[in-house]
Amino acid sequence: MRTATKLLIGLSVFGVTVGTVYWFVTYEWTGSVLLWSFSLTPLIVALFALKHGWMRAAEPEDDPSASSATLAGEDLGAFPTATAWPEFLVLGVIATGASLIYGLIMLVVGVPLLAWAVIGLARESRS
Repeated sequence: MRTATKLLIGLSVFGVTVGTVYWFVTYEWTGSVLLWSFSLTPLIVALFALKHGWMRAAEPEDDPSASSATLAGEDLGAFPTATAWPEFLVLGVIATGASLIYGLIMLVVGVPLLAWAVIGLARESRS
C-alpha cells in the first residue's frame, strides 16, 4: 500500500473518530454529521484510485531506505522568484469572495483582477 493510500485512509479514520468523540461530548448533530461526511471524501478518493490502479505502483516516497540523493537532478520546472502576480491573484480571490458576502457589485472588481492575475501567471510561466 502506497503512502498516499495510507494518508487518505488515515484521514477517513480520523474523521470518523473525531466525529464520534464530538457526538459523545456535545450531542450535537450538525458538527458530527459534518465530521463524518469529512471522513467519506478521502475514503471515496482512495477506493477510486485503488480500483483504477493509480495507487498500486511504487513511488520513491514509498521506499523506506530512500534518500534525497535518489531523485537528485530531477527536473522540477521553472519557478519565477520575483513576481507580483500571486499578490494580484490573492486580491482577486479576496474581492470575489467578499462579493458573495457584501454584495455582487464587488464582482466588477474581483473577476477582472482574478482573470488578469491568472493570465499574467500563465504568460510568465511560459517564458
